[in-house]
Amino acid sequence: MTTIDLRTEIVQMIKSERDTSILEAIRTLLYKVRQADVAEEDLTDEEVAELEGRFQDMVSGKVKPIGEKESIRMIRAAGKTKG
Repeated sequence: MTTIDLRTEIVQMIKSERDTSILEAIRTLLYKVRQADVAEEDLTDEEVAELEGRFQDMVSGKVKPIGEKESIRMIRAAGKTKG
C-alpha cells in the first residue's frame, strides 16, 4: 500500500467516524508523534549515539533504567562541562 493509498483510506475512515473519543485519540496520537519528531531533531548525532549506548547498557543490566528526559538532561549537562 502506498502512502497516498493509506492516507486516502485513513481520511475516508475519519470522515465517516462519529465517535468523538476516537477522533480525539487519533489527534492525540498524531500530536505525540509530531512532538517526538521535533524532540528527536533537537538532538545532535552525538547525543543520539550517547542515548543509544546508555540504552544498551540498561538492556544488558550494566546500569539501572532512567527516564528519557533524565537521560537527555544528563547528556546535555555532560556536554556543557566538556566545552
